[in-house]
Amino acid sequence: MSSAAPSSPLLVRLQHGGGRFPGALLLYGASERALDETSLALAASLLCRGDDSVGGGCRTVGPVPASDEGSCQSCRRALHGFHPDLLPVEPEGVQIRVDRVREAIAFAAGRPYESARRVVRIRRADLLGLEAANALLKSLEEPGAQVHWILTTTRPESLLPTIRSRCLAIPVAGPGRRDRMSAWKSRGFRDEDAADLAILDPEAGEDAAARLEEFRQFRSEAVEALGAGILDGKLATLVLLAEKLGRAGEDELALFAGLLADAALLAAGISGDLLTQRAVAGPLSRIGMRIGPAALARAVEAAADFPPDSRRGNRRLHFEKVLIDLWLAALTKEVRALASGATE
Repeated sequence: MSSAAPSSPLLVRLQHGGGRFPGALLLYGASERALDETSLALAASLLCRGDDSVGGGCRTVGPVPASDEGSCQSCRRALHGFHPDLLPVEPEGVQIRVDRVREAIAFAAGRPYESARRVVRIRRADLLGLEAANALLKSLEEPGAQVHWILTTTRPESLLPTIRSRCLAIPVAGPGRRDRMSAWKSRGFRDEDAADLAILDPEAGEDAAARLEEFRQFRSEAVEALGAGILDGKLATLVLLAEKLGRAGEDELALFAGLLADAALLAAGISGDLLTQRAVAGPLSRIGMRIGPAALARAVEAAADFPPDSRRGNRRLHFEKVLIDLWLAALTKEVRALASGATE
């Protein structure tokens, strides 16, 4: 997989014609919103006719993503996903179906209606079913001169290697934690609330106050279960936590991985200033010291790599293994400490 730096100027060069645009492009990153905006901006640049309405030419200059301001009619329609030479492909339910991919292949084989080329934009490409992914391979490898494929995903590791190898892959950076905190504070939230809301996109349109309460409740229950399982040895509590994680949304799972990461930092003796969940630093410190930083670091990596859907694995069983491994690490550390004390 070819790649560029997270803030690579390659995206800007591609958008504004600074080099040959690849036939198949894979955009990946943590923010679906950033992926959507960037992929639409790139599609608009490919379909741009530089015509009408802007007084002598479309000004599609500046950072990706582009905006409506100064854009021609063609770009404005593409930026909003309503261009006749732009075909959006999205999951229906838990996957992208093979018949939708076949429609995209037929669209790509046709002549453009208005622009010099056509663009197929596949959102959440990690949800391509096996049959759909295999049907797409030849088109990605030999897209033709008049068509470009743009795939987006927050989980590039879940794509088939044969899909990844046929695309130029470029990371897309989303807003950082500090940026999100600043955005929430600008909306009137206190520093403490903004820090807890930083996991959410301020532009997502969610009920922030309700989500804040849900997050804090989830965090409290998760830390309490970790404490009971790791500090008190109650394995059944961890099994119940795994069941809860199996049903949780991706924001809650990101919060859980963040709790483990904070515990790892505390276990390694790193300053609490780097924590993302300072409100629960006390219990996380005790949990971290019982387990140790190495086992927690492995758990963070595993927790962040949960199955995206039921086709790729069972989330409950995935987190059950993560938590049992932590319980065993804590038990092993305690046994070694007792054995060391007995020999002194």
